Amino acid sequence: MKTPWGYEVTGADDLPNMLSESDFSVITAGKYSNDIRIRATIDAASDGIRNYCGWHVCPPCACAFSERLLSSNGRIKRNGPDLFIQLPATFVSEVGAVYIDGEAFDDFAFETNGMLRLFDVPYCRTTRKTVVSVEYTAGIPDSMAGGIRELVSGRVSRALNNTNGVSSETAGGVSISYNSSWVNGGGAGALQTADVDILEPFKLREVF
Repeated sequence: MKTPWGYEVTGADDLPNMLSESDFSVITAGKYSNDIRIRATIDAASDGIRNYCGWHVCPPCACAFSERLLSSNGRIKRNGPDLFIQLPATFVSEVGAVYIDGEAFDDFAFETNGMLRLFDVPYCRTTRKTVVSVEYTAGIPDSMAGGIRELVSGRVSRALNNTNGVSSETAGGVSISYNSSWVNGGGAGALQTADVDILEPFKLREVF
């Protein structure tokens, strides 16, 4: 599937949940076990986190990224004989294959922060329209994702506790009020300052 962040997650029709419903039930001791909104609220919280970070974050997924060299603000740059590629991900655990205009290129090295270097790429193999494609695996492993799952769980719990819309009304004098906690960020996808602070290490940075 094509993600909103410029790459594909391969072998899947949808992004895996950052938190399963069963895990959420364990974390909250089954407090919301009969609430039919749980799945949709987990999705909303996950979307908020992923959109802020600029990639899928977790769990690890097989991904594919392609871009032309002519992209002026892109993620592929030539520096002397080498090409540098800043993948749209961090926590990169594997780069399985690299292709230049569909032809495999094997002389490369990568960092877990997503920086990939292709060594000694002949100028004759590239033009401004050359397409470089990378197959890689990236995402926070389960052993390190406890803080993310806790954050998702917290956003979901707050959203389930805060009823959307009208909180009270009076028929006679026509008085109505709204749930201020929802308006001020009670929705699962509405990140708060404390949430952003937690997510800062996982946010993609500008490249080059």
